[in-house]
Amino acid sequence: MTDQVKRHRLDVQPAAVFPLLPGLGRIMVIVRSAGSLHERIGPLDTAEITDHSVTLSGACHAAVIDLNSLDSLHYDTSSVMKDKVLPRLDFMTASGEPGVSVVGLEGAEPFETALRLFARIPAVAPERAAAEATPPETGGDPAAPVLEALVGGDPVTIRFETASVRQQWQGKVEAVKPMSGFFNIMTPDFHLHLKAGTVAAWHEADGWRHALDAEGNRTGLAIGPLA
Repeated sequence: MTDQVKRHRLDVQPAAVFPLLPGLGRIMVIVRSAGSLHERIGPLDTAEITDHSVTLSGACHAAVIDLNSLDSLHYDTSSVMKDKVLPRLDFMTASGEPGVSVVGLEGAEPFETALRLFARIPAVAPERAAAEATPPETGGDPAAPVLEALVGGDPVTIRFETASVRQQWQGKVEAVKPMSGFFNIMTPDFHLHLKAGTVAAWHEADGWRHALDAEGNRTGLAIGPLA
């Protein structure tokens, strides 16, 4: 890791790095879509590779990632919190966006040790959309009643799906906190940051409630019973 360059492309196929993830301690596995985030927190138990996908498994957590959708792997060390580097692996798609990201919560050392054999080429981070000057209003949002009904109830499964990954978490929702234009569910092992305005309605099918956008298409967010 150099002092000047904080982001590199690793000279390795993304599929070769997934088996290393269970050895990295507490990590956050992040899936993004339409400005929203589904974040699973904690160590992984297994990373099982098949011909075209990898399945990540841990307590309360499962993710299935389409390896064919991934193009390259970037390693970013620009994030620092309380003097601790929070290293991040961005598994990039051909469009230049992260299909799935993995953030280390125990500092840089576990990542540096695991990635030491891979050559590094300086890389540029993808541009992020500028923060909205006025965050969207959460009051009256169609997402609110369904999310708030989960609070204090039975354990549920919250699933998030994109073209690259399907990730789900299972557990109890203790609170939903609207803040800065997002609905936030935050537990020790899971964060959901759902941007207000992304859910226009809900559709029930196969025991799941699927969030729909303004055109009636599934957003990728779904809520269901324990699997």
